[in-house]
Amino acid sequence: HISIYDDQPFAVLGFSVENQQAFAIRPRKISILGSAQFFPGKKFEDPQVLRGGAGTEPNVIEPTLKIKAYNSVLATGKVEGKRRSLVVGGLRYHDYFRRVSLDEKSLTVTIEDPQGKLVPAGKSYHSLDSVFIDFTSTDPFSSLERYGLAMRSANKAQPNVYSFPTLCGRLVSTKQYGEGKPLNDSKGLIDQMEIAKQSGILNYTKVAVRLEPDFYCYNDYGNTQQGWWDDAHWAKYKSLVPPYETFGKFCAKVEGLGGIPFTYFQANLPSNDFAAAHPDWMLNNDISRLHAEHRHHMPFVKHDYTDPGFRTHTLKMWQRLADEGMQGIKFDYPESAWCKEGGFEDSSYSTTSAYRETFGLAREGLGKNAYLHECNLGEYETPRLDVTAGIVDLQRVWGDSSHFEPEMASRIGLRWFKNRSVFGYYPDGKSFKDPKTEKALTTNDRRTMLTQVGLISGRVELSTSFGNITSEMQHDLTRLYPALGGTKSFRPVDMLVKGRKHPSVYVYEVNPEWSQIILCNNSDKPDTLTVPLSGDQAETGSLGLKTNKSYYLHDFWNDTFLGIFRGDETLLRPLEARQALSYSVHEIKDHPQVISTNRHIMQGFLDLKDVKWDAQSKTLSGAAMMVSGEDFVITLANNGHSTGGVTAKGARSSVATDEHGITKLTLSADKNAGVKWKVTF
Repeated sequence: HISIYDDQPFAVLGFSVENQQAFAIRPRKISILGSAQFFPGKKFEDPQVLRGGAGTEPNVIEPTLKIKAYNSVLATGKVEGKRRSLVVGGLRYHDYFRRVSLDEKSLTVTIEDPQGKLVPAGKSYHSLDSVFIDFTSTDPFSSLERYGLAMRSANKAQPNVYSFPTLCGRLVSTKQYGEGKPLNDSKGLIDQMEIAKQSGILNYTKVAVRLEPDFYCYNDYGNTQQGWWDDAHWAKYKSLVPPYETFGKFCAKVEGLGGIPFTYFQANLPSNDFAAAHPDWMLNNDISRLHAEHRHHMPFVKHDYTDPGFRTHTLKMWQRLADEGMQGIKFDYPESAWCKEGGFEDSSYSTTSAYRETFGLAREGLGKNAYLHECNLGEYETPRLDVTAGIVDLQRVWGDSSHFEPEMASRIGLRWFKNRSVFGYYPDGKSFKDPKTEKALTTNDRRTMLTQVGLISGRVELSTSFGNITSEMQHDLTRLYPALGGTKSFRPVDMLVKGRKHPSVYVYEVNPEWSQIILCNNSDKPDTLTVPLSGDQAETGSLGLKTNKSYYLHDFWNDTFLGIFRGDETLLRPLEARQALSYSVHEIKDHPQVISTNRHIMQGFLDLKDVKWDAQSKTLSGAAMMVSGEDFVITLANNGHSTGGVTAKGARSSVATDEHGITKLTLSADKNAGVKWKVTF
């Protein structure tokens, strides 16, 4: 099937199968496009491709036209001197995944599944799976962003925003990634919530604590919590301990302290005693290899998420946890739920649709507001896929870690077109200490990590306990909250600039007159970034500003006004090794205007409301989202006007103007409140 739409440059491809045989069939591979000619008769010069990565799959711009990828592909380059771009990939997901193969001559797009969908004799199957293709657009950025929004719509994806930091009980309890403190039980994490409350961080944001019952099959003869999923077994293996020996008690206490309770499930690693008690709930109704030794996350005996009895058992468990207040789940080892050999009780399922049920049952039982996290590492050559679009909220892009390095950010940044609109992405937990030296990160390293994870990703997970977070660390962490939501993410505008393996320039256009930017030095030596302010982004990696306008530039972390720049200029910014900084760029107006704040890294986008200029009364006004006991500083450009009086209902206020006509409006209040302020000129 081919669908095209008014005023849209893309097509949607789908398929149906009519089984004319006298027996059931399982279509496993459908060539929705088979060896299609790619710009026939034309030479494609300076080609670059980008795979639409999922989970921990590396994704970088590759200078070639040859690529084989799961999920999706961007190909862009020059045809007869003009840029042309192709974006093709999975749109709606249900029973199959997508594979794209491209070379200089042809394009092949297949819809595949190891088992395929069962089509009974004489019946027709009208697939819900579809493919997006846009070969008419010239701009690769807008084409990819259009694709991401189409994916969101097709899968009814509305990923929940992790607008709070999460403390991981397991990470902080390990010496390798955290502190070696035994905090990964219900009492240890309640103690952490008590410390968090005392620290004052809850004035800025809620926090989540994740209890990870990660007992493995190497002890107790292969018996674990998995499958039983009840308080008795979680308590048996020391995850739930007195006085919080039930998840009901744990969740109630966490919520009572102002926190958000999370926990952890192993996707398909049944406990031996559970499998022995319910052999009919396992794949093929077979537990004959239950005795065999195996790696903990690759068992020979697995749950069958299509079995009616197991489905009822699992759904009731999720509903019970929802009633007890559980709000978030990390699914570890999801590759164990990718059952490519089949063996399903309900033979109508494909491998893909059965995999989706692992998370779909949790979504049904916990509700639309629950936070579902697919820790998609792709081990044992399991494909890392987009097939859970519309079900899960979050995928991880890196293996177990607590350090930070530039590629963690670029894996997420190069998926910006799906990030926030279809999935959230994050690079595992992060520590405020260097895991190797155990010394606190420098201010630059800490702020770089928070900038790139907090803005490019949007989800921060901690492997530093609240008791070891200093006031300076907490101050910087709270600059990220509330977290950036919506469907837009920072665009990696220099991703096609030759010689840059990882993007160095990210732009978030708040509106045509205001952009937030991130500049990253991804090298191990100090460097000066050269960034054109205007020009074609695909060609130059520019900020995309107007050549006939002038702009203010303000450095957030250093709280420094950097001056005025014309749109036809090139910006030169020196950065330390592996340093990233966040800036606000405002088109200069003919009246006073806000150019930054100290409260939030988005510098007024999420911490100010209703900012407006009244020309008749010559007043600039707005509302500041105040935090008790902290000075809220708003940086204003006077633009030739002299500062008069200031009023702020419910807060103390003062103004100070420097020789450049930059005014600092300082507000302070004794409670959290939205404070209306007004400056007269």
